[in-house]
Amino acid sequence: MRFLRALRIFGAVLIGIGLLGFGASFLAPSSMIVAFGVRALAGLKVISFGVSGIGALSLVSGTIPAVAMSVQNRNQNRLLENNREMERKRFDEYAHDSLNPAKTRIRFEQLRAHNPKLNGLINRCVGQMDRIDAYQARHRSLIEANEAIYLSDTIEVVDECERRMCLNFRNIINCCILVEDAGGVEDLDHATVEHSLRDNEEELNAVATLLRYSVAYINNYNRNGVSDRRELDAWLKIMKASMGENHEKNL
Repeated sequence: MRFLRALRIFGAVLIGIGLLGFGASFLAPSSMIVAFGVRALAGLKVISFGVSGIGALSLVSGTIPAVAMSVQNRNQNRLLENNREMERKRFDEYAHDSLNPAKTRIRFEQLRAHNPKLNGLINRCVGQMDRIDAYQARHRSLIEANEAIYLSDTIEVVDECERRMCLNFRNIINCCILVEDAGGVEDLDHATVEHSLRDNEEELNAVATLLRYSVAYINNYNRNGVSDRRELDAWLKIMKASMGENHEKNL
């Protein structure tokens, strides 16, 4: 920027000198024409024209890049502010709906962007989210493919497990707040983090078991037209009781 500013000043000075030369050659009195000669004044015009041309070129060379850089900086600042505003909006959305899986993912990505040291932990969390998503998709596909609307209550339990996992993720995110701005991961409350991750693993294992019971029930129903739901209902009861106990622990 200093070089461009110096180039503009240099160009303006040369243009000024050139204009002075033009003025002197055109406004020269008869005595000067006689003293210096017509050729000398014509040469002065040529020199003045050249100096002015060099000055104009220097001025343009210093002005165009400066304007371009100024426009680019404004655009970058505007983009940065837009990104910050979008990030604040997403943070506010998560704050008002912290059990929403999609918004939880976005919050994790914000944490990752602010502190790459959290990448390993966030990968573990996102991996758990991917697994519950896969179980949900398989469960819904199983019920839809077999028109097993009589098992719609199992979907509700799986969805509740996902919300339970998001509650644990919220605890992890709370711990990450202290190190969000590139702090050391050693400052994390690792006990809370590991407890939350283990609790989520239990939820995932419970959902996997529920899926097996659902498959067995549907296959028996498809073969015989009737099926015994006692094992499936017993497992649903265990899962619901576990959710209630875990919910009380977090109050």
